[in-house]
Amino acid sequence: MTTNAFYPQRALINAITNAQNAQVTFTEDHDFTIGEIVSFRVEKNFGMFEINQKRAKVLSITSDTITVDIDSSSWTAFDYSMLNSDGTTPPHCVPSSSSLVPNANPPRINILDAFDNRRA
Repeated sequence: MTTNAFYPQRALINAITNAQNAQVTFTEDHDFTIGEIVSFRVEKNFGMFEINQKRAKVLSITSDTITVDIDSSSWTAFDYSMLNSDGTTPPHCVPSSSSLVPNANPPRINILDAFDNRRA
């Protein structure tokens, strides 16, 4: 069976900051792009359960982080140490939808984001 290289996949989270614009650190490099809309899956035992099922726009990126337009400054702290607890699903971020390319003139949809194109 061949893996579909264009199927949106998840990125595993190992840290989320409490900040006006939350920074999310992943366990590996990611394919998210600036302007992309992402969504989070974080169980309560990891703390910061407030981010679970939230959608956010990616504001900036590095190879293994994204900064999003979510104010997590008053939320519970994220706790990655619960990863090996029985019955837990690892916290992760998934592509949610495409958005406009920031500052593009004329405005255009980003077709290079992880929602549309993802490496295998």
